[in-house]
Amino acid sequence: MSRFFSLISGSTWGYPIVGAIHVLALALFGGAFVVSNFSSVEDARLVRIWKWFALGLVTLSGLLLFASNAARYSASVSFRVKLVLLILIALNGAFFPRTRRRAYISAALWIAVIFASRGIAFF
Repeated sequence: MSRFFSLISGSTWGYPIVGAIHVLALALFGGAFVVSNFSSVEDARLVRIWKWFALGLVTLSGLLLFASNAARYSASVSFRVKLVLLILIALNGAFFPRTRRRAYISAALWIAVIFASRGIAFF
């Protein structure tokens, strides 16, 4: 398995492709999140399916990115902040009722995750 992660980090196209999939899946998830939380969509079930699919893809690609250089990411303060923010998002979704307030808090936390993610590259 370690050889697979080394292939991702050491190849010319492996890391950029996984990174692009991660960003595109995040955009898909963000779109589904906005549609499901801030509009009255007729087929909410389909949007929920897209949201779960995108979340799974973001998680899988994020784990691949992490595993390709785990030592560097583990030492990054921005990465640790990102993980704390993701835990807060999960707690917000698990313990608070579906309201506009929860949606706004979740959106703010997701925006903070994006900024923390950008910090990983620079700090």
